[in-house]
Amino acid sequence: MANIQTPKKADAKIPDASMSDIAFLLLLFFMVTTVFVQEKQFWVERDRWPVAESIERIPRNLTTTIYVMRDETILIDDLPTRIEEETDVLVYNTLLKKKEENPEVIVCFRTDRETKYGVMSDVMRQLQDANTLIVTFEAQTKRN
Repeated sequence: MANIQTPKKADAKIPDASMSDIAFLLLLFFMVTTVFVQEKQFWVERDRWPVAESIERIPRNLTTTIYVMRDETILIDDLPTRIEEETDVLVYNTLLKKKEENPEVIVCFRTDRETKYGVMSDVMRQLQDANTLIVTFEAQTKRN
């Protein structure tokens, strides 16, 4: 009988000569199609803060001063309260009493520079609930 040789199977090899070309084309494609979003500023630059055009002195007998300290202590006419302990009752009732004494009461609102906004927001909400809507925000003048 004749000796018949069968051809050997070819190796199954994936050509990788153009692999780097494909990688660079994909990189270029993603770079071109990506949309770059600029960051939005959610804060006011310190050199762009509003500046008062005029200063008006309000008589102290018509005002109630609320100080909000850095450690979340609230002083209403120099009487301390804390934001955690029944603030809705303490601050709200104090403001209602002031409103009953003088319906035209002006609330002067002062805070420390490092005070968290959540505390100030709670106090301003209580001002609205007590219907004391005439509010001024006091600031110290800049010392050179």
